[in-house]
Amino acid sequence: MSVKELKAISDIGIALGYTGDELKQFVDDEKMRIDREREKEIEKQRDMEENEKRRKFESESETKQKEMEAKQKEMELNAQIEKERAQREADFQLKRLQLELDARVRQSQSNTSVDGSGHHAVSHVPNIKLMKLPPFHEEKDD
Repeated sequence: MSVKELKAISDIGIALGYTGDELKQFVDDEKMRIDREREKEIEKQRDMEENEKRRKFESESETKQKEMEAKQKEMELNAQIEKERAQREADFQLKRLQLELDARVRQSQSNTSVDGSGHHAVSHVPNIKLMKLPPFHEEKDD
């Protein structure tokens, strides 16, 4: 407390009619009252600073939480897209294999001919007819 403040408090005490020990007691009481008020102001300032820090922390936490949620949604969306792409690829491969199988069946059927005995003969060379041979008799044809 400064000398000016003590002088002002002393002048107020004299104006109120205090003298001697009463004046000393009045000055001490006023000094304590002023100190308490300053402490309250300091405490109030600290509370305001703490509240500001808390709000800032909560705001940052909310921002980080929102960013994490956005990243999570993006990852889920990417996973869904990848899953759909893989499914389309699998469907495409299945369809391709089915078409290849159908083409092989058609090719096999066109390469198969029926000989006179009712047996199927397969020609491996395209556009060449199989020779028709007379039936083989073991006793006669040695």
